[in-house]
Amino acid sequence: MKSFFKSRIFKILFALAVVLLAGIIAAASLGSRTSPVTKAVSTIFSPLSRVSTYITDKLSNIRGGFISSSSYMQRVSELEKQVADYQSKLVDYEKLKKQVESYEKFLDIKEKNPDYKFTSGSVIGRDSADLFYSFELNCGAKDGVSVNDPVISGEYLVGLVSKTTPTTCTVLTVIDPKVNTAAYEIKTGELGYTDTNAKSGTESVIKFSGLTKDTAIAEGGIVCTSGVGGIFPRGLIIGTVTSVKPEESDVSYYAEVKPQIDFNEIQDAFVITDFEGKGDA
Repeated sequence: MKSFFKSRIFKILFALAVVLLAGIIAAASLGSRTSPVTKAVSTIFSPLSRVSTYITDKLSNIRGGFISSSSYMQRVSELEKQVADYQSKLVDYEKLKKQVESYEKFLDIKEKNPDYKFTSGSVIGRDSADLFYSFELNCGAKDGVSVNDPVISGEYLVGLVSKTTPTTCTVLTVIDPKVNTAAYEIKTGELGYTDTNAKSGTESVIKFSGLTKDTAIAEGGIVCTSGVGGIFPRGLIIGTVTSVKPEESDVSYYAEVKPQIDFNEIQDAFVITDFEGKGDA
């Protein structure tokens, strides 16, 4: 067999086969009008072309993803604006709700006391350094407000006006030592006067002084203004009795009274500009 591959006949046959194969390739090339070199290059680079097309498609998809992400962020921004708008409306609703509640209380006390004249005001400032929670209302002299006018929230006594400007007034609360009023306990009818003994912090106590050792006032009793003195009308609720104690300096007794309202929570209040008996000593 080895001698056959080395023989002259095999060499002639191999040469003829090579020539025949070259003719076939040339004929095919001429038929498709493409040169063998072109076909070879095409065969070699065709896979690269397919890879390039695949990468281009993927990049297009990624670009589409970026566009979607941008749209998503825009949508998030729009939703955040909507949430902020709803929160603002909710705040306005809560303010309106409190105002409605305040006016409902006002109508109730107005029906009970037709002689009262009122001016409404909203809290526009607080003195954070004041232990007695004074605040400022957006009503003043031009609204008929004057110094020593009582300030109420519903049927509860808040305090009195200490200073006015044409458009504002400063209110001292009932726990301020500068604010004193004649008072009585509604169940026993016992009379006395408030002598504020306020503590710093969250607890504030009003002293209802001038009681005797035989006082029948007990925990839970309600103390109101008596109307004596002509500054506060009768019947405004000051607070609830928490305890009764003897005075250290004499033989009298006093009741500790806790106000019925949280002064820090007041947003709207009414100033009583006139009432029957105002100014009567």
